[in-house]
Amino acid sequence: MPNVKGNSGSDVFVERLAAGLRRRGVTVTVDWFGRAYEGFPGLLSRVKAPPSADIIHANGLNAFPFRHHGLPLVVTEHHYVLDPAYRPYKSALQHVYHQMVTGRASRRSMRAADALATPSAFVAASIVSACPRVRPTAIPLWVDLEEFRPMPARVAPGTPLRMFFVGNTSRRKGFDLVVELARRMCGSAEFVCTGGLRGEKVADLPTNLRLTGRLSREELVEAYRSCDVVFVPSRYEGFGYAALEGMACGKPVLGFACGSIEEIVEDGISGFLLPVDDIDGLHRRALELAADPSLRKRMGQAGRSRAESVFPVERGIDAYLALYASVLSP
Repeated sequence: MPNVKGNSGSDVFVERLAAGLRRRGVTVTVDWFGRAYEGFPGLLSRVKAPPSADIIHANGLNAFPFRHHGLPLVVTEHHYVLDPAYRPYKSALQHVYHQMVTGRASRRSMRAADALATPSAFVAASIVSACPRVRPTAIPLWVDLEEFRPMPARVAPGTPLRMFFVGNTSRRKGFDLVVELARRMCGSAEFVCTGGLRGEKVADLPTNLRLTGRLSREELVEAYRSCDVVFVPSRYEGFGYAALEGMACGKPVLGFACGSIEEIVEDGISGFLLPVDDIDGLHRRALELAADPSLRKRMGQAGRSRAESVFPVERGIDAYLALYASVLSP
């Protein structure tokens, strides 16, 4: 499994998939390559697969250089960067980079793939819309339900609502709305934010918003457990690990009905989903959650139940094993 380390959710996916496959007795070799290869993925064609390999599985950015190795190539495309629906949430420079580098690499990888997987039906549909001949298989991501599990709720009457945000500070992730909602709820809520795996630093933040920097896995789980609401204001999302991880820890999710988030969170049951950019709606629902601990508890329990029934580890691993079998069969 060759992968360009991007300090993003795709790295988490590779680690979780490799761990799950190894538990099932599959020998997995994961080769990590530096960020420099993101701009020049073609250079990876010099890398040779292990002699014992039966399949090469790579992410869309860096899969195509391995198409000539004589082995079946499985590709996972986490979100299609050339989707027109993504365009409003990136800068002109980022758009050009996607057009010239990463998007072009993804197209080449999808054409070279013997099998293509996506983490959601949303991503699969965006790919088919742009590339009608491609036939992706949607395999939802998963979470370790033993590691990400609930703990007893905090007992501290009068404590402000604690909102937890995981993600980088981009417009796509909605960090500007995290700041705006924190300003509106100063005095009634506190916001704890980790910059995902990148750990960005931002100045001029409201006093009730704290950036933790990069968290270890154990610290991340503890942050989910100690919050009241997981805040996922993404405007465009290929899957949304934060929503699922929060649900697994028994927390309600507040965010937008965007992309794959609707495939994870049931609006009104395991959280509240508003139309994209509806900051007033977010504010209203946040106040509702703050005022009603029993509502938070019910939604958290429903989220945990959904994580257990829809997104268990073994279901995802089974799906990938079936995909591998399909390309190995004569």
